[in-house]
Amino acid sequence: MKWLIALVVLLIVGAILGPTASGNAGYVLIQFAGWSIEATVVGLIVVLVAIALITTVIVSILRRLLNKTQKGAAWFSNRSDRKAKQLYEEGIRLLLDDSPEDASLKFSAAYKKRGAQETAAMAALAACLAKDTGKAQYWHDEAGGFVKGSDTLLNILKVSQQVSADPHNADKAVQELLNKHPDSAHVAFLAKTAFKASGNYNALKDLLPKLKQHSELSPADFERLEYDVYFDYFVSVGRNGNDALKDAWQSLSSKQRSDATIRLAYASALRHLGEQELSAKVILKGLKREDIHPAGVNALKLFNGKHGKLVEFVQEKLKQNPDDKDYLYAFALIAIDNQDYSLAQRALKKLVDIQPNDKAYRLLGDAYYALGDSQLAANAYKQALAD
Repeated sequence: MKWLIALVVLLIVGAILGPTASGNAGYVLIQFAGWSIEATVVGLIVVLVAIALITTVIVSILRRLLNKTQKGAAWFSNRSDRKAKQLYEEGIRLLLDDSPEDASLKFSAAYKKRGAQETAAMAALAACLAKDTGKAQYWHDEAGGFVKGSDTLLNILKVSQQVSADPHNADKAVQELLNKHPDSAHVAFLAKTAFKASGNYNALKDLLPKLKQHSELSPADFERLEYDVYFDYFVSVGRNGNDALKDAWQSLSSKQRSDATIRLAYASALRHLGEQELSAKVILKGLKREDIHPAGVNALKLFNGKHGKLVEFVQEKLKQNPDDKDYLYAFALIAIDNQDYSLAQRALKKLVDIQPNDKAYRLLGDAYYALGDSQLAANAYKQALAD
């Protein structure tokens, strides 16, 4: 009401001062159905504003009177409930339509019409999905006992936003979440992010079985994740020296050491740390036990010429089957590592005759280039692009 009175005063003052300042009070003539009304501009504005003020006052009085009667109160209550229900349903549809920000606004409006705790809970859910921590916390508080003990999404949101700013405390928080919600896929994947950010590779390694049980990861995706986790783990341990790395490897179960992905990650970490011969020994042992396949070793380019027994093993495999494409590629990698580009070129030439592929052609181009034959190198690179 106060704002309306202030508006009336401002309009009247403006209507008086404006024409007075210009020297023209201004008149209005209205003729309709034989009736004529003549008034100054100031007078007309005052009358219209007065009518609006009186109408507003009358409506307000009637509303208060109706609210005091049982039927009137019920009518207004039902009207608010109907509007709240409509807004609530619109919010749900927006959530299903993947529009959590808009859904949050609808639930907020519904809550103003009817302050139900379940509406506040839905607003908290929408805010969580919209990644708005402040609103999520507010609506979670408003929901009160309705959401008692149901704060997993809110805590996930808080920790996820803490990961980059404070990875150490995020690590602690996610550990608590894991203990509280051991079967939650969302918590498990948040833990993966938090542990990686904090450099807690040991915890990340122990988390792998939990991640594997969730269907969000395909077998290929999990294999790649497992490789990355163990590679980072071995590299971090290896920075403390070879003895520490060897102890970490020996601490794994025999089943883990025979796992192709883990063994390849270990060999890659050794190569990364400059231990080429040790890497070759790990590869040789895995090949002899058939824990790993030469194709997997080739994909990571782990074959090298720093361990004579590995070179002899590859040569023996080629004697048994000269057209084995995996060992031909492995032999070429070993030759290039030993800077014997002529030998590598011959092996790769035979390989592309047996099974042309972009990787072999690209490596053949490298061999030709090292031999100083730029034209043949260019031709090989073109074939790599074509394949």
